[in-house]
Amino acid sequence: MKSQKSEKIILCVLLAVPITLSSMCDWVKARFYIDHMERDERLNVIQVERVVDTLQITAGSTLADIGSGSGLFTRHLANRVDPGVVYAVDINSELLEHIDDTAKKQRIDNIKTVQASEDDPNLPRSVDLIFICDTLHYIHFPDRYVNKLRSYVDEGGQIAIINFFRNWPPMSNRFERKQLESWMHQAGFVLKAEHDFLEDRYFLIFERQATVRG
Repeated sequence: MKSQKSEKIILCVLLAVPITLSSMCDWVKARFYIDHMERDERLNVIQVERVVDTLQITAGSTLADIGSGSGLFTRHLANRVDPGVVYAVDINSELLEHIDDTAKKQRIDNIKTVQASEDDPNLPRSVDLIFICDTLHYIHFPDRYVNKLRSYVDEGGQIAIINFFRNWPPMSNRFERKQLESWMHQAGFVLKAEHDFLEDRYFLIFERQATVRG
């Protein structure tokens, strides 16, 4: 009897370990990103207000911030689209909890957090604009991912992508700008605008073409 109880206890512990390690990993990553993303040095480089101005978003729009991290851009976007909604999308539940807490403290009530999976943002509806900053290089199959995004963007809607072209972060899945443009074209998007005011990053805005119906 004691042996059976011991085996059950050991089994429960073993089953819990991966969950605990996964949760711990999310927590560690979240602490790093929260500290890293909003430090003064990065804020000076990433020029949040100028980027948001460039997007030319209007009040009442629906947006998705994919790879929302600490919620730095999410909060600014939410202020611009109010009473529209911004979906803060991330695979890290700890970061999403941080965004929820920060939004409550700052009384921003038009942010909705969304738990993404590795290959799908899991948005509850299509949006007017998807914003992806410093994120696409962490996705294992970015070509497949951007193709999936088509279903989440309204016709005439846009995807804005900011990504590195040199000095890539560790563990990056590197790709050339031409590759990205090709992936977006295959997904049914055309390049509408490009901006070069960000250091070490390109800033591209793609628009979804209308579906041709026979």
